[in-house]
Amino acid sequence: MKTKPFWAAALVGCTLMAGCASQPDNQLKLDGTINGYEGEWIHLAYTVRDTVQVTDSTRIANGAFRFSRPMEVPVAQATLYIGNPMDYRNVKYAGLFIESGELTVAIDTANFSKPEVTGSAAQAESDSLNTVLDPLYAYVQAMRDSVSGNASAERKAYFQKQQEMYADSAKGIQLSFVKSRPHSFVALSYLPFLMGNMTYDELKSIYDNMAPEVKQYGNVGSVRDGLAALERVQPGRPAPLFRAVTWKGDSIGIADLKGKYVLLDFWATWCVPCRKSFPHVKELYKKYHAKGLEVFCVADDDSKPDTWKEVIEKDGIQDFYHVLRGLKWDRSKGVDGMDHTNDISDLYAIHYLPTKYLIDKDGNIIGKFEDEALDAKLKEIFGN
Repeated sequence: MKTKPFWAAALVGCTLMAGCASQPDNQLKLDGTINGYEGEWIHLAYTVRDTVQVTDSTRIANGAFRFSRPMEVPVAQATLYIGNPMDYRNVKYAGLFIESGELTVAIDTANFSKPEVTGSAAQAESDSLNTVLDPLYAYVQAMRDSVSGNASAERKAYFQKQQEMYADSAKGIQLSFVKSRPHSFVALSYLPFLMGNMTYDELKSIYDNMAPEVKQYGNVGSVRDGLAALERVQPGRPAPLFRAVTWKGDSIGIADLKGKYVLLDFWATWCVPCRKSFPHVKELYKKYHAKGLEVFCVADDDSKPDTWKEVIEKDGIQDFYHVLRGLKWDRSKGVDGMDHTNDISDLYAIHYLPTKYLIDKDGNIIGKFEDEALDAKLKEIFGN
């Protein structure tokens, strides 16, 4: 949590003879150092209240740069970058938290994405959390590196379980951090990445407990959107309606399957756990289809429709219904080029893959299920 009040007045010493004006209390002065980019433009970007994109630029001279500007909000999660942001292979990014006052940032070109920042209480708060998280991430990466391509299936499965366990530990630490800091803009920045593992009631409790200044000045739009989406897909609610074109070119909507139980499976061709789950889903389909079960797959592969169709055939899942999620993206515009108007994944609050919803024959959501829980629920519905 921040240890100083937001918008604290900066005390600037000056004499009447010098005719010096007092420093604005919301002024950011960011002094930075960097080697290897002499004469290049470096850009500062951040978003204000979800809607206003602020961008400032300055040249690097003698290995140094400065940004001096008013802060529109108490704290902002910002990015320093060099290069064209559309050229993701070559652009260099450094993330940091900024606030009013005098801040310094030192960027090591060998580790551009991890700048050293002083003067920002918000950044210090973020660094304290990363001190706990970084060893977990390093251990997970070391496990990944230790498993070669020719490792046995048992060894791969063991390390996969270990990675999942440590990833869950990291999420638990982040969630505790968020819950314990209702006044923190840093805690708010982590929340969108945790929403996929939350129920509606859990997320609503965190949002309701947020301090007024965080709701007023923070980028809370994604949290509000997440709440609205989770409310739509609570158990017992009618499944959100959509219509899309199948991989065979036919039009279909979820309402067309009323009278059947539907396993709505969100996946992608590049998602290894998704594709590993298909053999078991095929077993469930074979076992319960005659009793009224349909499988409806929604793929996150709008940019690769040919690959999508190839994988459907390769994995032997042609008997299922298949549509794309409906995300349109003009990549030349970055995130601003995303059109979610007909995005089924957004409609169903999908944050990670695979995600499976079970819908009853009246078109109402039973819930989200995985693995043994799905098996048990289908057995409860259909019997053996």
